[in-house]
Amino acid sequence: MTKVRTRAALAAIPLALGALAIGAGSASANSSYWGDNGSDTCTYAQSRWGLSGELGTYCMQSVTGWIQINGGASQNQAISCANNAPGGSPGLSWSLDGQSYNNAGPWPALGIDGTNPLSFTYATFVGWQTGDGGDASLSAETWYGGVTPGNASTGSYGSAGASVSNFGGGGNWQAAIACVNAAGASASGNGSNERTSRSSERPSNQVANAAPVRIRDKTIDTVDVKNGKAFRAREYALKKNVTRTDTRICPAGMVRKGKLAYTIQEFPANGKSPRWKDRALVDVQMTPKGRNAGVVEMTLTRAKNPTVVQFQMRCGKA
Repeated sequence: MTKVRTRAALAAIPLALGALAIGAGSASANSSYWGDNGSDTCTYAQSRWGLSGELGTYCMQSVTGWIQINGGASQNQAISCANNAPGGSPGLSWSLDGQSYNNAGPWPALGIDGTNPLSFTYATFVGWQTGDGGDASLSAETWYGGVTPGNASTGSYGSAGASVSNFGGGGNWQAAIACVNAAGASASGNGSNERTSRSSERPSNQVANAAPVRIRDKTIDTVDVKNGKAFRAREYALKKNVTRTDTRICPAGMVRKGKLAYTIQEFPANGKSPRWKDRALVDVQMTPKGRNAGVVEMTLTRAKNPTVVQFQMRCGKA
């Protein structure tokens, strides 16, 4: 058994460890806790909390774009509940993809279920699926990038992430994470004693209409001061043939740990996974800088869809 497969076996612990992205495959795609565009993350969360209600009453999934992954690769992808924020990127309509829902938002906090015994952070509810446009075959890994729970009362957005290894060929995958409003936060133990969200009286049974995909820069950082570690992730919305450069710096008292990493996401207007041969091409150069920083330079050379690079850097005690 390989080291990667050993970790995957450990991840099969039958607990609500959404951060491990446990789940079975489906007939249509290699997936875990996916359902209808990631809604199974909320379905499972609500079952753990003993709740029943239409999507959006307590919980709403936050969905990433389609992420490129090469054969034999392992990847981490930070996910923020801010994807579904008003005016957020890529926006609520992308996460819903035409589903009916109760518009009881916003849903800024993470849905949590105790502690993940492998990463010793909050256990979150994460799902993923592979696309039809490639040959990826994924296995879930433990997310060690840290968790920011967010706060439904103050409106601060939570974030966590998904980790996978690809035992197939080149292809695309996308991930979703369960995010909650004040009522869902109270039920899950992540929030105040409020039982209803501020906007829970809005009409139910709405249907998300498709909207143009708007991509924007986004910072998704998790800092654990107590244990002296941080995960720096930032997303960059790219334009064709325009080079972007940025420097990320570790928090005070920390230094860079491990290798710099990145992922490439695409957001097709129809929500379907791109064909692998038509994937966006981005020239990405990553350079360590001193002991506590990293530089990324990105140039989008080919794209049929809005394209984002997520640059990632880990930090730890000096």
